[in-house]
Amino acid sequence: MKAKSIQADSTAELEDRLGRAVADGFTPTQAFVFAAASWERAELRALFAARGVQVFGGTTYGEFIEGAYRMGSVAVLLTDLDPAAFRMMYRDLGPGTEFDVAAEMARKAAEWVKHPAFLVMTSHMETIAEDVIAGIESVVGDGADIFGAMAGMEPAVADAAVFSTDVDSHRGVLMMILDADRVAVSGVATCGWKPVGPIKTVTKSEGMWVHEIDGEPALDLMIKYSGACTREELTPEFWIEEFAMSLPPQLIREEGNTVMRPSLVYDDATSSVMCNGRVPQGSRIRFSLPPEEDVIDAVIDGCRAMKAERAPEADAIVYFSCAGRRLSMGPMLKREVDTVRALWDAPLAGFFSVGEIARVTGGRNELNNITSACVVLKER
Repeated sequence: MKAKSIQADSTAELEDRLGRAVADGFTPTQAFVFAAASWERAELRALFAARGVQVFGGTTYGEFIEGAYRMGSVAVLLTDLDPAAFRMMYRDLGPGTEFDVAAEMARKAAEWVKHPAFLVMTSHMETIAEDVIAGIESVVGDGADIFGAMAGMEPAVADAAVFSTDVDSHRGVLMMILDADRVAVSGVATCGWKPVGPIKTVTKSEGMWVHEIDGEPALDLMIKYSGACTREELTPEFWIEEFAMSLPPQLIREEGNTVMRPSLVYDDATSSVMCNGRVPQGSRIRFSLPPEEDVIDAVIDGCRAMKAERAPEADAIVYFSCAGRRLSMGPMLKREVDTVRALWDAPLAGFFSVGEIARVTGGRNELNNITSACVVLKER
């Protein structure tokens, strides 16, 4: 499989770069397209449709094809993958439908090929991505290869979206199904944030909402634990800066690495916080220290281990990195992305998301947060 990555700041520039990409006879059949939510996606989709290219796309909180990320652009990874080796599927999602919808899509995939691998994108903050994962696994088994992300958005744009050549949706799930007997798909999720303080217990929660920790209102405990402000001084903007990105909880699993669960929203009336993923009642958590340079090293080491153990070669790299990492680490991420790309010397495209789907080291498929998920593709 041949691949090329391009980036553009306008539809006209993208059209020009697409033309240059195919000038040597390269004929793409499929594209990963990661675009700022402010883009006119109808024009974007039409551009690929006119060339017969199937799109797996989502909106972003920043895009990159190399270490220096940009805002407001589109990052594209073009491949000439054999059309017989992949299929695109899309379904609408309503509240509480994630498991059944994903299971139905997985059944279709299993009818098509013996060993399907799944690239998944969802497009609404209230989507229960864990149920999408569970729905796929209910059909394929818990050894399923599932990678993807929750689409992101810029602060001034309220809604994220997923899109293909044919569909654009603010509340749905897009899947690219790959025949794993024809395309090797490997991935790794790495966080690297260090825990701090004692283990605490979630004593009251419902879905993504945490009401009490160690019997104390969750909001009050987090304010007290951080010492960053008083209850009266707290604002939604300050919450994102000082709590979501600087004091995120780690959810301790029985097996495998911990999973980050940053809190993006709080409810002043109930003293509750909403995490970016389920936090079951009885869960054990620890808070985290703000990231340093060694977080970058942890991600690079995780990718280096994957290359040595499972994926020595790659034709293309798809990279999902949490929007919180962009806010927390900024320019430090350049070294991470450039080093990972150089490991395989393959074209790369990625974006900053609001949740990353991949198997954690030593554990299961998870919705991750404040994490990098590196996925490499190699046509057999």
